[in-house]
Amino acid sequence: MIDTASEHAYRTIRHDVIQGRLAPRTKLRLEHLRETYGASVSTIRETLNRLTGEGLVISEGQKGFAVTPVSQQEFENLAELRELLETHALRRAFENGDLAWEGRVVGAHHMLSVTERQMQNGEAQNSTLWKHCDKEFHHALMSDCGSKELLDAHSAVFDRYLRYQIIAVIFRGQPAADEHLALRDAALERDADHACAVLSKHISACVKSTASSNKLESSYPNASDRSDPVEETVSGMIWRRVRSDILNGTLAPMQKLRLDGLRTRYGASVSTLREVLNRLATEDLVIAEGQRGFEVAPISPANLRELAELRLLIEGQALKDSFTRGDVEWEARVMAAYHRLARMEERISGGDKSAMQDWKRFDWEFHQALISACGSQVLRQFHGANFDKYLRYQMIALSFRGDVASREHHDLLDAAMARDAGAARAVLARHLMGGVNHALASGTIGEGCVSRTAN
Repeated sequence: MIDTASEHAYRTIRHDVIQGRLAPRTKLRLEHLRETYGASVSTIRETLNRLTGEGLVISEGQKGFAVTPVSQQEFENLAELRELLETHALRRAFENGDLAWEGRVVGAHHMLSVTERQMQNGEAQNSTLWKHCDKEFHHALMSDCGSKELLDAHSAVFDRYLRYQIIAVIFRGQPAADEHLALRDAALERDADHACAVLSKHISACVKSTASSNKLESSYPNASDRSDPVEETVSGMIWRRVRSDILNGTLAPMQKLRLDGLRTRYGASVSTLREVLNRLATEDLVIAEGQRGFEVAPISPANLRELAELRLLIEGQALKDSFTRGDVEWEARVMAAYHRLARMEERISGGDKSAMQDWKRFDWEFHQALISACGSQVLRQFHGANFDKYLRYQMIALSFRGDVASREHHDLLDAAMARDAGAARAVLARHLMGGVNHALASGTIGEGCVSRTAN
């Protein structure tokens, strides 16, 4: 990608948020940021909207933006999700990795071990390089997992996790270095079980160190808990509309997104549309091509399979956690959501194609209800982002599998009421694989798509 002024501002401000130079809860005044980073107000606003999509900045409506607060609760949620994603990726990489992969792992570990020794010798000025090398080593371990979606999800989680480590000034010295060496050796021996055990110990020790630092709040309110609801901005409303049009296929894969055409279509200014498209680029729903503009992200059979695999991993864990934590109110939400979905599926099976849009909404609500008691806002956030990208394929393929899908939804309901997480995951695996095969059989999910221009 061309390093435009917008991209430079995004990378710089993002780095300063992760490194703690812009502290949690800091109000992000546009004029102050313009002077500090030498970018225009419109460029700064684009950047903050992108960082909002990543969970690093919060939008407060007409009040502006602030750096996302931190809490011990969220850090623990991030740690759990990191371990879930990374252990899965390690197992895949250990199976697929070749000699070149081994070389990357060994080289990345050497860089990390050098910086760890420097840190242990009191050279704290190298802390930024140390954390960079830490991330590169863990990325190298997973790099042959074969799924870009999995790597991207892990990278997003790792960066938010890293922010906590820096804010809490976590450096565990020799124990962490020994764990990294054990991970390297396990990789070369292709011992995935040992590597996953070491990783679990590695992450758990980091969480304990953070808790003992007393530098984090125990928790902070979710947006839904606010007594003073945030008024949605114009940018937020346009973002929802454009995003919806991408997910339902109205804006087709690889469609060129000309700002003048979009301005007429959505009744928004060019600067607002740039904010929206850059935020959607952060979600991988739009491709930003520097000075060449924007286009809707392409689709492919390989990407659909990656999304389905990632959804099974995340939703399977969320189901397990929900089944453990769920109370009678959760059961009532699940049953109510299932009732709405089942009625809509009956209408479609009876030939009412006008119910397709409502069916997908009720499908989303049912799966959300199932995981709503999982206890992790982070897990639900990443599940939602993955679900929406998977949903896009279903909408493009108009993929409704009739009675088969209906039975699977009923089986998920039964598993939920029985609190049988193993059965639920098995049903979900069949559900997703059936959805993938049905969508691919429709013939609408080729490599990419015929490009056209939005006007």
